[in-house]
Amino acid sequence: MKKHHLLLLLVSGMMLVNAACAESENGLAAALRATVTRHPALSGKQANVAAKVFTGDSTRAQRYPSLSGQVATQGSTNPKVNAYYNNASYNGNRPMTFRARQPVWAFGRIDSNIAYADADVTAEKADLLRVQRQLMDQTVTAYVQVQGAQKRQRIAEDYVASLDKLYQQIQRREQGQMASMADVRLALARLLQARAQQDRYRSEVVIAENDLLSLTQIPVHVDHDVPDSMTHLPGDAELEELAQQQSADVVLKTRQAALAQAEVRRELSSSMPTLYLEADRYLNQAPYGGDFRVGVTLEAALDGLGFASHGRNMAADARRQAALDELNATRNEISRTVRSLNANRQLQQSLIRSQNQSVKELAEILDSYQRQYEAGYKAWLEVLNMLQELNGQQLQQAQAESDWLTNTLRLVALTGGFDAVVGKQKE
Repeated sequence: MKKHHLLLLLVSGMMLVNAACAESENGLAAALRATVTRHPALSGKQANVAAKVFTGDSTRAQRYPSLSGQVATQGSTNPKVNAYYNNASYNGNRPMTFRARQPVWAFGRIDSNIAYADADVTAEKADLLRVQRQLMDQTVTAYVQVQGAQKRQRIAEDYVASLDKLYQQIQRREQGQMASMADVRLALARLLQARAQQDRYRSEVVIAENDLLSLTQIPVHVDHDVPDSMTHLPGDAELEELAQQQSADVVLKTRQAALAQAEVRRELSSSMPTLYLEADRYLNQAPYGGDFRVGVTLEAALDGLGFASHGRNMAADARRQAALDELNATRNEISRTVRSLNANRQLQQSLIRSQNQSVKELAEILDSYQRQYEAGYKAWLEVLNMLQELNGQQLQQAQAESDWLTNTLRLVALTGGFDAVVGKQKE
């Protein structure tokens, strides 16, 4: 009984440790690792890869000998013949045949089948890499969206706090008959609008966190900023060349083209004959007795006078050409995507610089307006408008920073920059 209690304590302790480790996961690297290890789409693709591997093992088994056996029961309508068959000294009514066949030479047919199976496994692994890269792209986007939504929520909270402070000042002035009731109502309307905006950003945070959770499958803290080492990219020319080399879509289309070429070779050799070495063992058979025979057999078949094989060959060649065309189209699409993301990234970087300067200037102007308002030289409406202008610029700055980081991380994921973080799938 004590052993059972001890075992329960150990299991409970391990569960608590695992839960603590899960809760301590934070940062983009942790989010990527959680997605790759826990997302059901990847486990499904890994099962497909395993199925292809087993199919390849089955194909390789064609090189091994095959065994077959046959047992029959004989009888006759003639009672004398049946009596002869049923004689204890003769078992001819139960003839048995055992055969072993070893393929000696298949004129490349077995080898082409194995090559096709290997190419199929490689293509499926490339598709697994594509799904992994796609999920990583979605994860970095969701991660940045959570951080961006949280930052906009903080800006909205600061805006509400500033408006509330100004509203309180206007209320006190109205009580001292230094402001009208219309001023109070206008300030209250601006405050209510700001609170509604704050609620909207709060809901955006919840939605973004749910999107990230659907990818990582476990809660991941996003308090940590993305390190600079994860946003490093080469120059424009090197970036496009690297994307062409490392893109999972290009790798997949290349493997699919190789698979189509292997299919062409397989169809060309499918009508080839096979030379077998056969060994037969006959038991309880009157003509052969208990003979053991060994021989060589050349076996071939020609479906539809060869027209069926010709049709399959032409179809395989057409699929090979289609795979090559898809590869070229994918390369073109990768170039377009890289140029688009890089152009947006550079645009957002320029906007960040200008908006940083704009926010700095507006913050200084707002401080000046507030001092002048308290001294009686500025109207409260000017302070209110300047506060609204500053809030708008801060939100635009936060959005530009979020967009820049999203485009940068998507390019890093496209070029395989996160493979070392999560462990690249073997091809």
